[in-house]
Amino acid sequence: MFTKPKNGWVNLEIGDFRERASYLTDIPNDCLDTFIFALQNNIPASVYFDAEGWDYYLISSFYRTFIIINKEKPELFTFEKDYEEIAKELIIDFEENIDEWVNWECWHGKSEEEFKENKVNLITKINKLKSLIE
Repeated sequence: MFTKPKNGWVNLEIGDFRERASYLTDIPNDCLDTFIFALQNNIPASVYFDAEGWDYYLISSFYRTFIIINKEKPELFTFEKDYEEIAKELIIDFEENIDEWVNWECWHGKSEEEFKENKVNLITKINKLKSLIE
């Protein structure tokens, strides 16, 4: 779903959808918080992504996932994946590249203690999301 983040950029890839997303939004925390809340409350999840020049939304519900691109000509993508399937993909992506996601908001130059604190925070959220889908 997400490529490996680098220099404040990542690509979101689902089916035939492939678009960039920038560090202007806190992708790991936004995604984890949104999907935790959605699964706890049995409601759809909606996440906003800024691509610097346009933006888009991922909306995932009980049966499908949608991406709405907000460009000059809006586009809609539909995927036969429910919000639990998307949550599982998020977990895999964040765990595989945890250090890069910890650095997502340009944590370079921050103290080692701040890095560790941010990492613990992300791992805690990942584990919370895991517990909601198991």
